[in-house]
Amino acid sequence: MTTKVRVDPGACQNKVFIEAKENGSTVTINIESDCPSVIRISEKVKEMSLFDIIRRMDDNIVYKAASEARLHPTCAVPCAILKIAEAELGLAVKKDVKILFQREKEKS
Repeated sequence: MTTKVRVDPGACQNKVFIEAKENGSTVTINIESDCPSVIRISEKVKEMSLFDIIRRMDDNIVYKAASEARLHPTCAVPCAILKIAEAELGLAVKKDVKILFQREKEKS
């Protein structure tokens, strides 16, 4: 089985496509992006085990790679990498994650 996602990171408008494929107890991650920082992450995060996925943020290989790549702290890509890995291993529901800004109605 293979799981694929597209990440729309927001203001930067860089395209990010992530693919995850289960290999027994690990998952192989393939990332394509216009963003040089995301490409640097993809070079360090190619395969993950369950243990890698569930580690705390301050000790997680994805967030460490994001920090080393100088990714913007609010970028959604690290979360997406972990989410797709969980989903591919059957540990999470394949459900979209959203951050939606609430806008006030314009006054007439």
